[in-house]
Amino acid sequence: MAKTKISENNEEKAGKNGKPKKKKTILIVLVILVLLAGSSAGAYMFFLRPAAQAGEVKKTKVEEKESLDMGEVIVNLNGSSSHYLRAKVTIDYPKNKKLAEELKKKKHIVSDVIIATLRSKTLAEVSNASALQGLKSSLIEEINNKLDAGEITGVYFTDFLVQ
Repeated sequence: MAKTKISENNEEKAGKNGKPKKKKTILIVLVILVLLAGSSAGAYMFFLRPAAQAGEVKKTKVEEKESLDMGEVIVNLNGSSSHYLRAKVTIDYPKNKKLAEELKKKKHIVSDVIIATLRSKTLAEVSNASALQGLKSSLIEEINNKLDAGEITGVYFTDFLVQ
């Protein structure tokens, strides 16, 4: 009878078909999943988050620019004596003391480059909006060829009239 009581107690503890073992297995699996989720979140914060913050820092450094107003330019277009271009030009450059001084000293040279570049364009090259980006690129290239202390990064037209 003692043997039957012991076997009955074991059956009660284990339940039918060993349910306490299933509960223990489920608990272990849940603990492992929680640990994996926590380590994944930690790895994301450690490895990927600083890279995003570094990108934000780079953006603020790129945004530190100065500009120089080159005034209004009126030129005849190439191949036509009746068509002209009137534009107000502003150039952007990175914040650099030497470059700012050079641009102020060479403002007359930069103006000449702008005039020469604009005069070399035909009516078709300046009349449509898609050609405007190419015009800006050629102006940037030509101006940068004349500079020693750095490079300009942008050319903007604050007024642009073709007639």
